[in-house]
Amino acid sequence: MIKRGVKVVKVVIVGLGIQGKKYARLIYGKEISNLELVGVVARSEEIQNWAKENLDGVKIFDCLDLLMESDLEYDGGIITTYHKSHPEIAIRFFEKNKAVLCDKPSGIDVEEVKKMNEKGKNLPFCMMFNNRVQPIYKFLKDTVDKGEIGEIKRILFESTKNLRTKKYHNSASWRSTWDGEGGGALINQGQHLLDIWCWVFGMPKEIVANVCYGKYNEFEVEDEASILFKYEDKSGVFIMSTGEGMGSDKIEVVGSCGRIEIDGNKCKLYKFENVMDYIKNSDANNGVNLKGDFVELDFENNDRAYHIMLENFGDVVEKRAEPIAKGEEGLYPLEICKEVYKFK
Repeated sequence: MIKRGVKVVKVVIVGLGIQGKKYARLIYGKEISNLELVGVVARSEEIQNWAKENLDGVKIFDCLDLLMESDLEYDGGIITTYHKSHPEIAIRFFEKNKAVLCDKPSGIDVEEVKKMNEKGKNLPFCMMFNNRVQPIYKFLKDTVDKGEIGEIKRILFESTKNLRTKKYHNSASWRSTWDGEGGGALINQGQHLLDIWCWVFGMPKEIVANVCYGKYNEFEVEDEASILFKYEDKSGVFIMSTGEGMGSDKIEVVGSCGRIEIDGNKCKLYKFENVMDYIKNSDANNGVNLKGDFVELDFENNDRAYHIMLENFGDVVEKRAEPIAKGEEGLYPLEICKEVYKFK
């Protein structure tokens, strides 16, 4: 429902695939309080017919050029096209002085993404990293940022729940290809996870990786990766697979005064005396006398994550809020991917 007294931001969506349709339904259905859908770019006749049937009154363009040449009044563009095209489309919006909300990844070429970020540095520019608003990840970041478990010493991030089938990989000609998608699991599903890593722990100093290309599928891109992140003051391991049955999402963060263990939406938060002091001064040979305790916490998924991100975009355009995920931050998980892909 549109809020009274709040200026409505007019937006267009470029690309009406799975995500594009989802955003279109939310905005057109007035579930986003500060956005109005006024145009879409849909190349295929099938998608154009879908738009005509479901988005009555919304201007439909069969290519980006026609949108750019039109006199349609709008404030920003939402990009949900294939990965390789994101920087080019974003730059064209920026050249029109329009705001941009970009789906992950920011692109597949680091230099093109840097050019995009430079073009958009003085304009409203957001990334659709919707995992940042999930309660479990917000709790993780807040706990680490506040130093509640002391200095971070070790991190383990394991994600194997994103099983993908042959039907999924064949759903578009660009999917799971170097040229169209720019890689496999890491540059697709992994962008959300690597964004959380960078958001909470920062960029590593060095990366070592074991990457499996086509381990579960008949393609040349990766469907499994194990990455070692090296920092000056901590170490981390990131494991991802899209080929495992009944997988899970697990995070373990070990600090000098506590640890966080996450399994799905369940969390154990341990707090104990400073282990560095204990190691130096304890009369015991082991951790038997280390004092501490833990609590168990349950979180629920926020089913309105996309609503929040879309509304935040509208607020950013109207200078009422800071981006939940800045556009420039899309570069970091991409840079990690490109570094990992050197290991073959």
